[in-house]
Amino acid sequence: MDNVLDKEVFRAGAVQIEGSTIEKISRCLLLVPHPDDEALGCAGLLAELVKQGSEIRIVLTTDGSRSHPNSPSYPPARLAALRKEELIAALNLLGIAASQLICYDATDSAMPAKNEPGFQELTDRLSDDLILFQPDLILVPYELDPHRDHRATWQVLIAALEKVRPAERPKIWEYPIWLYENAAEGDIPDLKAGELLSVETTAYTELKRQCIFAHRSQTTRLIQDDPTGFILTPDMIANFTNGQEYFMQRARLNPSATLSRDYFETLYTGSDDPWSFETSEYELAKYVATVNAIPDGLYYSGLELGCSIGVLTEMLAQKCKELTAMDISEVALQRAKKRLEERPSVRFILGGIPDDFPAGEHDLIIISEVGYYLSKADLLTLRKQVTASLSDDGVLVLVHWTHFVKDYPLTGDQVHECFAETTLYHLEGSRTDDYRLDVYKKRAQGEKI
Repeated sequence: MDNVLDKEVFRAGAVQIEGSTIEKISRCLLLVPHPDDEALGCAGLLAELVKQGSEIRIVLTTDGSRSHPNSPSYPPARLAALRKEELIAALNLLGIAASQLICYDATDSAMPAKNEPGFQELTDRLSDDLILFQPDLILVPYELDPHRDHRATWQVLIAALEKVRPAERPKIWEYPIWLYENAAEGDIPDLKAGELLSVETTAYTELKRQCIFAHRSQTTRLIQDDPTGFILTPDMIANFTNGQEYFMQRARLNPSATLSRDYFETLYTGSDDPWSFETSEYELAKYVATVNAIPDGLYYSGLELGCSIGVLTEMLAQKCKELTAMDISEVALQRAKKRLEERPSVRFILGGIPDDFPAGEHDLIIISEVGYYLSKADLLTLRKQVTASLSDDGVLVLVHWTHFVKDYPLTGDQVHECFAETTLYHLEGSRTDDYRLDVYKKRAQGEKI
């Protein structure tokens, strides 16, 4: 395969990671498809994290058994054992105990990819490990790194993350390995400014070389009876011993900006009901729980932020003398209007929060499944707007999915914890396996509850 990546051009746009950023990393999870990927791609960063006392876990996704497939003296089981020993030796050089290594033992060069047999089992296992460890930084091979095991490892991570409920989103840094040598045109990442990061590792260059060469089966002719066996060439090793390590912090995996109007219009244009609000038993049960959590009484002025196609709106309208329903998608709003055309008490507004937050006072505000679309700064602005627009004794209801979603800047728990820091009185809260519901009341000045 002809490599079409200009390494110098690729690296030229890298932004140096400040030490203060690394200092904030308390728990790092590293996913490696093969023994030696950790030494090549990440040994310098790992050494720095060990130095500052960060917790580190290593997940080895394959058994490394196929680097010398024709060796009589090192059949797959013996080669897998050797390569695991080499990995442990490299980790020991870095100060990482063997107890921090978790091995999934997928077959080298045949790791199950998405929709292949065995993929779900790996996903389930990784999701369990993510729940136990709760990393704030995850290191994983680049999505299109030119090796099937590297790509499958990335796919397993994304699938596993969707099953967990992190209090905060972990950062995801992708590291390149074979991109430097085997990239085809379609493999090269289209990086925006600031998405390629570099870590200064000059102080660890010799240590890193020792870690690389601890993998003797990959760097020497230790295994002599397979002329087709793999070996790391000096040129390949030189990609990783130049005093810098490179990581991609792509916005696609690390969103921080509020989702755009186009994001939602694309969803609603492609599907009448992209989240199955009309047909899902889960959604119906959640809506019933949401309405039941609203304290009894008739509300004079309700406000629903993010009404979508109006399924919950229809239920809320029965609780309100007047209800304002707002959504950023014109397509969704038209469907909501059609659904509630027999209810003149419902007023619709096209707009996004927080920029288009409607003026006026409300005694009921519903924020259901929209807060995590916002950046942290925009969520803080929304919090001010909501608390200011609630009337005395007004009620705020928050409902959000708590699983990881790749596209969303915040988690559901982050949204709810943000509002927990206000002066609003917490009336009740509940949590299921999938969502969190909290109800607040605004106290009249001087009122005691």
